[in-house]
Amino acid sequence: MCGRFVGVSDVGLLIEDLSEHVSEHGLSLAFDSLPGNAESNFNGAPTQLFPVLLAVEGRVEAEVMQWGLVPSWSKDVTIASKLINARSETVTEKPSFRNLVKSHRCVVPMRGFYEWDRSDPKQKVPYFVERGDGHPMLAAGLWTSSSLLGGSSFTMLTRESLDDLASIHHRSPVQLTSDDALSWMSQKDAPLELCSLDNPPRFRAYQVSTRVNSVRNNDSSLLEEVRSSSVDQLGLFD
Repeated sequence: MCGRFVGVSDVGLLIEDLSEHVSEHGLSLAFDSLPGNAESNFNGAPTQLFPVLLAVEGRVEAEVMQWGLVPSWSKDVTIASKLINARSETVTEKPSFRNLVKSHRCVVPMRGFYEWDRSDPKQKVPYFVERGDGHPMLAAGLWTSSSLLGGSSFTMLTRESLDDLASIHHRSPVQLTSDDALSWMSQKDAPLELCSLDNPPRFRAYQVSTRVNSVRNNDSSLLEEVRSSSVDQLGLFD
């Protein structure tokens, strides 16, 4: 799963990645910056606000939404903390998500996310996970509006982790290329096959300070590696 993530640090590179394929999908980019303060959020947590991307009338727009889905039928906004992730394998079956798959798909841009290795029952070890090529991550998501919330909210889809992260955690966000992200947002029929590709963008993980365990800590030092060659020691790329 994904319970914390870091906002996009290079919006220019994000726009460059999307611009390479946007016309192929009959779309145009309708933003030149991301709304909100995601660029300075180094420890993003559930129920906070983040920019997400969605296709609206042929344009890719960036809108601020709450992380943690509040279904339109829900009478309790606190449900959001339980709906920050959705399993891609069952997303068309669960009442909270199934009606959103057809026309409420979005993409969550980020620099990376945190995951905790819990193999040692005496301690959980935090890692920062980013794309191996240094480009912004594009995670598949679903969104909806809620009168109770007074705005929109989103959830991130997850899948079984591949070998680049499986030794840390068995689940991870569905990661898309820029081309696939545009397909996810805009195709009439949901391209659910993108959630189980064998060759999505690859991850790079390294150990970080336990300061990230507290949401009160939110600064760039959280991304500093606390020991060298942590990924090699885990054998993630053997």
